[in-house]
Amino acid sequence: MSDFRLPLIALALLPLVAACGDDEPSGPATSFSATLTGGEEVPPVVTSATGNATLDVSGSAITYTVTVAGLANPIVSHIHIAPVGENGPVRMNLCGTTDTPACATGDGVLVTGTNGATVGAPAITFDELVDAMRAGNAYVNVHTDDGIGQPNTGAGDMQSGEIRGQIVAD
Repeated sequence: MSDFRLPLIALALLPLVAACGDDEPSGPATSFSATLTGGEEVPPVVTSATGNATLDVSGSAITYTVTVAGLANPIVSHIHIAPVGENGPVRMNLCGTTDTPACATGDGVLVTGTNGATVGAPAITFDELVDAMRAGNAYVNVHTDDGIGQPNTGAGDMQSGEIRGQIVAD
């Protein structure tokens, strides 16, 4: 083989070698989801309600959709910071607060929107919230209230939270 063909063959194979050798993820997770049930609440809540949340981080905002089934009287939904099995502070409002849309009723989409505003004390930055999501230390919670008597009497009346799901990277 002549000397000039060897460099040409090496150049032709370079893209193939580069593609095969890169098994690393393209960067930190930006798509997340959570499966919401009463059993994930702390303490667990007996309810037939379920839900799902999808969250996509882009720049300094999170675009989210929360869907539910069998949930009565939703009043508010948030992202909280805490690991599995622990309750933690609210860090981003999703629906039902003065700075977010109202929570929808019935089965289907509870809320969809985009938000970049963190809340709570002590203060937390948006980057700290996303880091907690990436580490599995954040959850979506949906609270309910039937407006009658004492709160937290059961399904449809759980101001402390009726369904919850830990946020995981997709």
